[in-house]
Amino acid sequence: MKRVFALVLIVTMLLSIAGTGIATTEVLRGTLVIGGSTTVYVVTVLLAERFMEKYPDIRVETHSVGSTAGIVGANEGTFDIGMSSRWLRGDEPGWGLTEFVVYMDGLAPIVHPTNPVRDLTMKQLKKIFIGEITNWKEVGGKDMPITVIIREEGSGARGAFEDIVHEDIDPAPTLILVGTGGVRAGVAGDPSAISYITPVAVDETVRALTVDGVEAIAANVLAGTFPIIRPALFLTKGEPSPLEQKFIDWVLGPEGQQMLEEMGLVRVR
Repeated sequence: MKRVFALVLIVTMLLSIAGTGIATTEVLRGTLVIGGSTTVYVVTVLLAERFMEKYPDIRVETHSVGSTAGIVGANEGTFDIGMSSRWLRGDEPGWGLTEFVVYMDGLAPIVHPTNPVRDLTMKQLKKIFIGEITNWKEVGGKDMPITVIIREEGSGARGAFEDIVHEDIDPAPTLILVGTGGVRAGVAGDPSAISYITPVAVDETVRALTVDGVEAIAANVLAGTFPIIRPALFLTKGEPSPLEQKFIDWVLGPEGQQMLEEMGLVRVR
């Protein structure tokens, strides 16, 4: 009899709570501060806008400061989520950061639209960026010196490009510009220039080269036939908080991954 009474009491309490309209699940609210890679930033801004439309109680702030600053910021608590367009290296894997691969991307060599060169081999790229090839005529172009433009120190794009293309050999004396937009503008304004950016950022002001005859498009990145590939990472200090996890789960879920695919990036789920 006591068990029946207890069961009736529990049911009555639940019905009473339901009648008051009290929610049985907590609504997440607050602000997420995300910062890091200039490349991942461009994508994350669009993801955040869509996310905030769906979850108006959560505000997402994004900051473009470079991959290394994003990794350090996640570690030190400056950012709730850090963004990186390179893998952790050096002593960074020991910092207790949790990595989430959001998408995969290529790095496309870019030149001025008037440059007649259409393709370079990996060997030619390496020689250009370490200063062994210094004139476009050496790779089938015009007789003019090559202006090599690279990203700033701490850039994930620079780190990934150097790791893949010329490994531990230091780049030749170069023009250093900041951010994806910076190097694109530098190449767009110099017919003799070469640099590298995410294929998503290629526009009519520059032209992407093929590498060993392969285009830097999503299908080739996915197939592994394009040789210059890097990850896009979200990083949290330890395990993500419920608010951080909500955004990460959405980005890695069907809607977020579909958005990335529509941008020409390689989804990971």
